[in-house]
Amino acid sequence: MNKLVLLAIMGILLIPLASSAFAANPNLYVSAENPLYNNHFAGSMVVEVVISDPSLSDTSEGKGEPDVTVNGKDLRMVQATDGKWYAYFANVDKARAADQTVPTGQPGKGLDFGVFCSKDTISLGPSFTQSEGIAVPRAMTGSTNGQTGFNTCTGTPSGSNINNVVKFPKSINTNPSIQPGQINLNADAWPIIQLYSFNNDVVVQYNAAGGTQQVKLQYDDIPNIALSLDRTSYPPNSEVFVTINDMQLNQDPTARDSWTFNVESPQAVFYYAFTENGSPAASGAGLVNLMSHLSNMGFEKNGKLSMVLGSVVKLKSNGFQAASVSDSTTTYQKIVTFVETQPNSAVFETGDFGDVSSIGILSNAPRGQSATIQYNSKSTSIVSGLATADISLGSNRVLSGQKIPVTVVDPDQNINNGVRDRLEVFRSSALIPSLTIGNPITLESASGVKFHTNSGDNILTTGTSVSSSVPDKNSDRLIIDTRPSSFGFAKISMNLGISASQLQSVLINTGQGDMGTNWVNYDLRSFANQLEISSFSGTSISLFFSSDGSTVTLLGAGSVSSQGFTQISDATVTQISSKSGPVFLVVDFGTAGNVASETDTQPLVFDLFSFGKKGNTDVNNAIYRFELRETAQNSSTFTGTLEYVIASQLNQFDANLIRTLRTIDQDVKFFVNQRLIDEKGINIAYADRDATGLTTETSTKTDVRTNSGTVSLNSKTFRFGSPVTVTLMDPDLNVNHDTVDIYSVIDNPASSDVDAVGGSGGILLEVLIKDIRYKRCTINGVEYGGLASTGFTLVETGPNTGRFEGTFKMPSKICNRSGTELISTAGGIVDLKYYDFRDSSGQQNIVSLSKDTKTQTTQIPTKTTPALPSKSKVYVLPTYGKTTDVVLTGKIPNYKQGTTIQLLLTMPDGKTTKLDAFATKQGLYKTLITLKHNSPTGKYTVDIKYMQSQIGKISFDVVRSSSGILR
Repeated sequence: MNKLVLLAIMGILLIPLASSAFAANPNLYVSAENPLYNNHFAGSMVVEVVISDPSLSDTSEGKGEPDVTVNGKDLRMVQATDGKWYAYFANVDKARAADQTVPTGQPGKGLDFGVFCSKDTISLGPSFTQSEGIAVPRAMTGSTNGQTGFNTCTGTPSGSNINNVVKFPKSINTNPSIQPGQINLNADAWPIIQLYSFNNDVVVQYNAAGGTQQVKLQYDDIPNIALSLDRTSYPPNSEVFVTINDMQLNQDPTARDSWTFNVESPQAVFYYAFTENGSPAASGAGLVNLMSHLSNMGFEKNGKLSMVLGSVVKLKSNGFQAASVSDSTTTYQKIVTFVETQPNSAVFETGDFGDVSSIGILSNAPRGQSATIQYNSKSTSIVSGLATADISLGSNRVLSGQKIPVTVVDPDQNINNGVRDRLEVFRSSALIPSLTIGNPITLESASGVKFHTNSGDNILTTGTSVSSSVPDKNSDRLIIDTRPSSFGFAKISMNLGISASQLQSVLINTGQGDMGTNWVNYDLRSFANQLEISSFSGTSISLFFSSDGSTVTLLGAGSVSSQGFTQISDATVTQISSKSGPVFLVVDFGTAGNVASETDTQPLVFDLFSFGKKGNTDVNNAIYRFELRETAQNSSTFTGTLEYVIASQLNQFDANLIRTLRTIDQDVKFFVNQRLIDEKGINIAYADRDATGLTTETSTKTDVRTNSGTVSLNSKTFRFGSPVTVTLMDPDLNVNHDTVDIYSVIDNPASSDVDAVGGSGGILLEVLIKDIRYKRCTINGVEYGGLASTGFTLVETGPNTGRFEGTFKMPSKICNRSGTELISTAGGIVDLKYYDFRDSSGQQNIVSLSKDTKTQTTQIPTKTTPALPSKSKVYVLPTYGKTTDVVLTGKIPNYKQGTTIQLLLTMPDGKTTKLDAFATKQGLYKTLITLKHNSPTGKYTVDIKYMQSQIGKISFDVVRSSSGILR
């Protein structure tokens, strides 16, 4: 942005005046004409003159040379291939002084004007007798350099072009039907610089056929020289963009001039040490320190730059320069390069094309301190400072599936005014707004970081130790400090600071009756950006347990990238469940990394998430990090969004839903399985280092409320074949922000929930006619369809509406309750039952339409924890003629007396058996599963459902007597 703003400022200043100048001189252009500097030029500056006259622009036939003079003396004009006429002139004394700085044997470097010839030289074609001499870009017989007087040159120019002060002239017109350049100038003499003696007033005049056009210049000290900074104070690690406005630095009107300064002792200044694209242009003997020559070249106080860096500023390489330059005797390591924003702009900047400056603020710069930069004998302070941040949400009420703006205003994170900054997890200086729910495993307590040379190295006895810290307890990023070491590595390890029992308490273990999923959340991008890990295809992430020296692989090679959110298998959790002692994290990259005198630290993220249920307790352990982006260059305002999805009976254990979460993103998406209000409300925290220099916890808090659903029909009466439209309103069912959510009818004949809207987790909505579910049946071998056969689905009316509609035609007959015959629907009532997983109070309810159209609600029971006696999970088959009973007990909260509990027993051979049980008034139930000598061996599972809701699951193993009893 720095470049664009300055150019815009220049445009405001120049455009009206340029328009006026164009009106007065429509065909004459002079490069030194610049009202910001009052048309001043000085020293060895080369001035370009252009005649753009349509009457003289034909390049294929002879045209008369434009009559142009400098203070009344002829200035020979040369036609280029674009039809315009060009000439270059300079002050003879200062041109010689500049050329004298070029060392013998180093042609084409620095301020090389080429070779000099007297005004009497005629072998080039035209005469230059009214000048004081000429500078030719190639060697000629009799030519001299700037250290001796001028001779009459003979012959023609030869060799390479050594002119370094008119680097990109327009090509001379060499059309064979006319003389070269229209004035018979030897093409190898182009670009030729005509030299004059002048002081103060310089008038360039074009004696055109329609009248005289002239530009008045002033050859004198340059006015309005200025150095400016892009901001008044700078936070740590920020870029410092410095701009110099100085017409005299504009030596070459055809190129973006480049000046490099060594800002500390020994003070030095170099012209074109680097090209405008940052490539080395001169080194060794060809690199000339111009400091002692500046006054001879016409510089006054300008042309010299110095700095006092103090404890605030650092110098660095960028796209304009390397970290240092060297001549034949000295290496200059405190350099800053300024490059012109465009040819002839006279505006010079430190920021390269990627908006990286060669000047920056140290990461540990103390608050309220300053460095100084001096140019033209004027000093400017570069002040380090901090500001106070603010974080806010764009809405006081958040709803499932809707994106809510998250905004952080923090000038300290606006580290580069030239780009839109990002709060990126892998950037060590970034502060990351974070949302933590529950108690995920993070790197908050990690320590003992080691880098290991080989993948097979023992992590306890080998490795290079480096320091680490977690300065921000909100985002829990581990900051690894490899500075300033140098070593190779294949893997890293660290102590997570937790025990195996702590880990086990967080993870969902389905083998112990838990329901849900576990996930690894990680970010290794700093290793890719800084430590030369170019590929993660061979990377694995494991846990090491020091008590027995065993390793459990969380993510194997081929499943890891630089950043990811990946499910952990149930088998892996089973392995972890038997471990004990301290837990270590091991990341084996499967390739060679390299720590090479690093100048920055490496942030690392590793988390373990879990979602589901442990017994009757909801489990939701996760942390989400917001990588907000600046709204515009230099705005200091960073934005993103948050979005959440709330669990329902259909998705509460669905890994596919969890996989859609965005855990490290500008637009975070998180999961909730219950309402979060008051002290449990979500809190996005931001650890700001405020204007006083103290770290202040800044946060924005909001409730995540659940909503009560409602159902309705489009009419109170229906005829056979008429459309029945069902409307369900519940914002909690709006799962996806950008798309329309759809809920389908269960069409599996083997499911007890067939012909209800729902899924594997249970029923969402039932349609009842005459108090009977509109359900299929088979009579005498003929199947009669239910709701699924109509193609009914509940379709959201649009993204984010939370309103769902579906339509079916009123049938004339339906299956009776037992499915043994068809009955007429005449005289019946259409009813709806919506199984609301979380109403506005956070409870599970059934919402229905009663016969008097008033809504009735019944509470859905919460989950139950079934139990086996003596905590045994393994049973031995009895001998022939005997039986063994497996006793299953449990409790149903909110049990309604007389209602059945459904148990589905799945045997090792895949066969299923349905069992019904009744509970006491207190909700206690008990059922027996009888084993015979020939019962299948293997794992048995029992799914328990009550009032169409999945409320529990348990498993046990059956073995033969020869296998023994496992404990």
